[in-house]
Amino acid sequence: MIRPFAIAAAIVLLAAGAASPAAAQEPRASLPDIEDEVMCTICGTLLEESQSPQADRERALIRNLIADGKDKDQIKDALVAEYGPRVLATPSGHGFDLLAWLFPVVGIALAAAALLVAAWRIGRERTSNSAAADDIPAGDQARLDEDMARHEL
Repeated sequence: MIRPFAIAAAIVLLAAGAASPAAAQEPRASLPDIEDEVMCTICGTLLEESQSPQADRERALIRNLIADGKDKDQIKDALVAEYGPRVLATPSGHGFDLLAWLFPVVGIALAAAALLVAAWRIGRERTSNSAAADDIPAGDQARLDEDMARHEL
């Protein structure tokens, strides 16, 4: 007699085996997915925001490449070949464009270092100020205690 658990496990394994080839394929490129990563070369704005005739030509090229079965990277490469590297919304990772990636990282690191140095200095000043407060002469300490007791502080 076959148990219901064994049948359910076999169904799950068959479904997972049938779904794995479909999951291995890359998702097809789509116009909205690409429009937010490329620029209109005339306006200098994202393609998804531009309404210029040049933007319409770029969209037409992207639609044709999608219809030909090209993936996202192939479409971007074709756009760069047609319009130049300034069509991409993100800078390249080499040459002068590398500064666009490095500058924010270096700026954040310098700001974090400045905050750490400031916090260390403030902590050191508080330590030295509390040590100075402990050095009150005995006569002054007694007078301070009397004043505080009188004012119920």
